Amino acid sequence: MDIYLLVKFLHIASAIVWIGAGVGMVVLGAAAYRQSDREEFVRVVRNVAFLAPRVFVPISLATLVFGLIAAFMQWGFTELWVWIGLFGFAATFVTGNFLLGPRAGRVKAIIAREGVSDDAVAVGHELLQLSKFDYAMLFVVVADMVFKPVASDWPVLLLMALALAAAGVVFLAPVLRPRPAAA
Repeated sequence: MDIYLLVKFLHIASAIVWIGAGVGMVVLGAAAYRQSDREEFVRVVRNVAFLAPRVFVPISLATLVFGLIAAFMQWGFTELWVWIGLFGFAATFVTGNFLLGPRAGRVKAIIAREGVSDDAVAVGHELLQLSKFDYAMLFVVVADMVFKPVASDWPVLLLMALALAAAGVVFLAPVLRPRPAAA
């Protein structure tokens, strides 16, 4: 058996679990939010907070470790697409630990303090929008892994950059817009 193929399989399998679980949670959250089902929406946010340390963090680290091993074994670390993938992982790591995690904690704290309130739903919606952007970023990383662009592949690189910029505008604009002050 070729050990590289095993490592590559483990890298891809862990990425599938990571992205699949996250997209599933985003879809459930978006459906509950659109139906104005506050209880279900908050339940999804609680589930995300539960799954983060138990599924998302370990499986994302497994994806990174197997990817690093595969790159070391087959490609090296001089390829542009490898660095784009590493940058994408770093960006989603920062997003998860410094934006998503704290907001999930805030939602849990708000619910403990005041129940399913407008504030809990608002912070949960921020979490949902940030998650949508995070997964758009991960899909760009997947595209990077598939197309393996080099510097001369500027159309692919441009499309990846435009996709990320469009996701930023669509998903981050509602989060970055100042919230009205409480009356």
